[in-house]
Amino acid sequence: IAFAGATELVREVGMDWLSQDLAARLSTRAAQGIGAGLLTARLGIKAMELCRPLPWIDNKPKLSDFRKELIGQLKNTLGNKKKE
Repeated sequence: IAFAGATELVREVGMDWLSQDLAARLSTRAAQGIGAGLLTARLGIKAMELCRPLPWIDNKPKLSDFRKELIGQLKNTLGNKKKE
């Protein structure tokens, strides 16, 4: 249930972030993939935090960094498919 809610949230946020043309092409599968990617990134960040012998000093990884990278890769992938 939580994953379905996260998928819906990612899809809604994606529609806000991306242009309407790109958002229209964003399928449910892509939204689920983004949701799974963000949940995995969140788990990874937490695992790094718990396994580190020393606390983060300056550059603690943030989920927003991963989100920006994931959205950027999605834009590039969809942009390349549009050119073909």
